[in-house]
This record gives sequence, structure tokens and C-alpha cells, in this order.
Amino acid sequence: MQFKSAFSTFNIIILLIPALLVLTISVFTEEDSKLIIFPPLGIFTLLFLIITVLYFTTYYEIQKEVLIISMFFYKTKIKISEIRTLKYSNSIIKTNLYKPGFHEKGIEIMYHKYDDIFISPEKRDQFITQLLEINPNIEIKK
Repeated sequence: MQFKSAFSTFNIIILLIPALLVLTISVFTEEDSKLIIFPPLGIFTLLFLIITVLYFTTYYEIQKEVLIISMFFYKTKIKISEIRTLKYSNSIIKTNLYKPGFHEKGIEIMYHKYDDIFISPEKRDQFITQLLEINPNIEIKK
């Protein structure tokens, strides 16, 4: 079964703040506003497009004994039998190196001996239930 990544409104706010700041500065500046608006607006547009593409290509799929985590060109496969712990995470700050998730509420998956990854499936509880059906030895931390 395939699960899409959840998307937080916090991400939208982070994207809108620089755009609104540039527009506000350009309105109150008497100089040529084109020189002020276009470079930051171009960067903002590029970032917006990248984040949109990343969001629509991010998903988590459970296939038999394997969890597939996909984000744009990058795919990683984790054997569900090697997952040790699932930890509910509600913090904005993440300590994981790899975070293919777009919401601050998600799941930290600890697997192998020292590996971990943060994901944010839309249906978090259903996702965990499916993993537990395959590997009931997974420890759940809330």
C-alpha cells in the first residue's frame, strides 16, 4: 500500500514570509522596484517549484517485506524485519540526517544498528498498523 507525505501549513508560512518581505520592501521603496523584486522573486519561484516537485514525488510504500521511501530521484528500501523502533515525532526540529517528510508530525524509524529516517505519512496510525502486521516485534515509542 502506498502512503503520501503529509504537508504542513508551517511549510507554506516559511515560503510566504520571504516573498511578502520582498513585496513589502518594494512597495515602500521609492527606487526602481524591479531591481529589488525580480532577483528574490526568481529565487522564491525556483524554491517553490522545487518544493512542489519534491512534495508530489514523495511517498512511502509497503510491499510485502520491504518499506520503500521515495523522494524525487532518491529511493531507499528498508527491510521491515530490520526495523527496531518507530517513534512518534511532533517536533519541528529533527535530528535525523535524512528527512523525506513535509510535516513536523511524523515517525522516526530506527533500523539496522544505528540508522534512522524521519517520514510523515498522511495516515500515520494506519501506516504503523501495517508495519506491525508484518513485524510485530517493532517497538513503538510515543
